[in-house]
Amino acid sequence: MLSGDGVKQLKKSICPLDCPDSCGLIVHVTGGRVTALGGDPDHPYTNGFICRKMHRYPERLYGSDRILYPQLRIGDKGAGKFRRISWQEAIRLCGEKLSQVRDKFGPETILPYCYAGNMGMINRFAGFPFFHRLGTLQLDQTICSAAAGAGWDAHCGGLAGCPPEQAADSSVIVAWGIDIKVTNVHFWQYVVKARKKGAKLVVIDPCRNETAKSADYYIQVRPGGDGALALGCCKILLGWRKTDGAFIEQSTEGFAEFESYLRTRKIGEFVAASGVAVEQMEQLAALVSENRRTFMRIGVGMTRNSRAGMAVRAVTALGAVLGLFGGGSGRGVLLSSRAFGGDREVLVHKKLLAKETERINMVQLGRALVARTPPVKALVVYNSNPLSVCPDGSMVRQGLAREDLFTVVHEQVMTPTARYADLLLPATTFLENLDLYTGYGHFYLGVAEPVIEPVGEAKSNFDLFRLMAKEMGFDEQPFQESCRDRLLQYLATIDSADSGLSAEQMMDGRYVVSPKAEGYGEEFRTGGRKFSFVLDSESLAPRSISLTCQEEADDPDLQSRFSLQLVTPPVADLLNSTFGERYPGTVGTVLVNPADAELLGIVDKQRVQIVNHRGSVTRVARVTTDVGPQVVAAPGLYWPAEPAPAGGQDKGINDLTSQKLTDMGGGATFHESLVTLVPCRKQ
Repeated sequence: MLSGDGVKQLKKSICPLDCPDSCGLIVHVTGGRVTALGGDPDHPYTNGFICRKMHRYPERLYGSDRILYPQLRIGDKGAGKFRRISWQEAIRLCGEKLSQVRDKFGPETILPYCYAGNMGMINRFAGFPFFHRLGTLQLDQTICSAAAGAGWDAHCGGLAGCPPEQAADSSVIVAWGIDIKVTNVHFWQYVVKARKKGAKLVVIDPCRNETAKSADYYIQVRPGGDGALALGCCKILLGWRKTDGAFIEQSTEGFAEFESYLRTRKIGEFVAASGVAVEQMEQLAALVSENRRTFMRIGVGMTRNSRAGMAVRAVTALGAVLGLFGGGSGRGVLLSSRAFGGDREVLVHKKLLAKETERINMVQLGRALVARTPPVKALVVYNSNPLSVCPDGSMVRQGLAREDLFTVVHEQVMTPTARYADLLLPATTFLENLDLYTGYGHFYLGVAEPVIEPVGEAKSNFDLFRLMAKEMGFDEQPFQESCRDRLLQYLATIDSADSGLSAEQMMDGRYVVSPKAEGYGEEFRTGGRKFSFVLDSESLAPRSISLTCQEEADDPDLQSRFSLQLVTPPVADLLNSTFGERYPGTVGTVLVNPADAELLGIVDKQRVQIVNHRGSVTRVARVTTDVGPQVVAAPGLYWPAEPAPAGGQDKGINDLTSQKLTDMGGGATFHESLVTLVPCRKQ
């Protein structure tokens, strides 16, 4: 029961952000207002602490940027000028516009755009039944983990990752393509426990990130060179005869073909492609082969390039060569926990789609809005801020600025995308709605009730699309369900029956552990599963795990004009672009190696333009060896200054990144763009 009196209450909730930790929270509520957030000590993974971003969440909940009521654009697109209207008028207008577009141009000129701004299973997928019934374009949600998942599935199938708790008993922990202290902070507790018992931490990343600065060994790999490093280690281990022969013999297939490939390649090829010296490669191979209790924590950071799937394939092959998939104390490989598998149809109701419609890859939104034939005429955005997170942001902006495009944005705060809305609708935060959360970095599930009434006139995604369905005359069963009905239906399909709890019991604030948390490696040990070193066919990807080229980074024409490879790592203050409203006017930094800085005439703390054939973005240079030669890092998706400088445009770092896709899964190649730096003469 929500309370509006002045009594202080402590209520449980769960963080909705796109983060592997999915923290359990304790919310302090006084007089119907949230006053503070902390970690829930009852959550087995959160263990009572949360990141600094969420400590400050009340600032978003009650801040001046919070969108409180429906609004209609009255100024130029992008100017962020609106007038207040009622929900009744907003829903009527939305229904009229979508009906007009459907009737005049066809439903496949309507594009829904959403992702994981809210990871609650009900609200994340709340729009899918509506758009399926309307018959619109479909969105391929690939921007983050699709490439990593495709690479994993190529050889591991639907295998769950190793429970993170296993790392506490490891003697070597390898953080590969992940900044644990920034993007997976609760995993750090197991690193600390293991190191107290003498374990070593290895960090592999193009940038000496926060975790790398605390590591025992740091390997500065070339962007996109992770697969080459893994293959080089496999070749070295074969030469030393230090593979797990028993695991390979009993629990894998196709090893002979993989081994044959490695023996035909020279180690120098892997050194050149990875940027890692053979001596350091040998040191890594020795460390993981001499320490049977090795735990690999793989991050999606290694998959932001055109050979993303191959990178994950190669790293999992190294794990198989070492026998890590067989389990045992302190041994394992974790990419995504994949702890709970429910029937997604209960959420998306694809059966409402009368016929299959065209799919648009979300990475290529700019192309869809600017170059598609027939043109997209209506765009509905929720759970995302595409103008900040999508590649080739200048093209996205060009599309959003089209006067013939009707854009609806359902949002909590005034994001760069929201400024381009024709119809702007207020969205609830996770503290104001019911939902179900599972973490992809741990093995726990929980249901969170609302802890306060919605601020202003905010409505949840679920409630918005139920209203829109009613306005459009959709009366099928999914549109008659309450949020609680759908949640209970989905819970009933989740493979958590082994917990002994009913769906109703799982809604009383308890955290449910997945049955997959036990018995890691058992399938391999008993012969029920085999790791395959080769694919069955080459229809989707090369059959063998091998070295492949990068699309943009290896383009000689672009290399001749832009000599630096750009990576865009995360920062602790932002979650992708979420919380950008806290840092108005912040341009961020760009890390540049001293050798490149000297060549380009750049000094520390100087404002520079990062430039390529897509645009230019201003950042402040930090001259440092935290990045290697011919690499620059621009951390954080900071929002551009508002309003934009006179005569200029609002720009973000993704103005410079490419719409090209990864080798598998259709993911984004954020870490492959080539750029140069130009000093800003006026300081």
